[in-house]
Amino acid sequence: MTDTDETAFTWKGKQTIKAILPRLVAPTRLEIVLPEDYNHALFVRLNPDAGTAQPEKLNIEGDVMLLREISSLNGLEELADLIEPLSRLAARVAVLSPPRIVIVLD
Repeated sequence: MTDTDETAFTWKGKQTIKAILPRLVAPTRLEIVLPEDYNHALFVRLNPDAGTAQPEKLNIEGDVMLLREISSLNGLEELADLIEPLSRLAARVAVLSPPRIVIVLD
């Protein structure tokens, strides 16, 4: 098993993207911690058929196209800048609660 470099970033828009881009080298695990108030918006966007009584707990995994979906939210547009570079890599993306994005490169 190989060691994985793990780095966490607090979401600050373009500044966060600039800090992440040079670290897109496998193996690595990057975590982007989002402000708490994004949980509801992410849940609604990623679970459009969820009932109103359903707990807003995020645990969604996918590929880089998950970033395309969440970068359409107001304030998270800069995440789209990661789509092209991550598309060339074997990247897995997860969106979790409390609101954060995890990118894993194997």
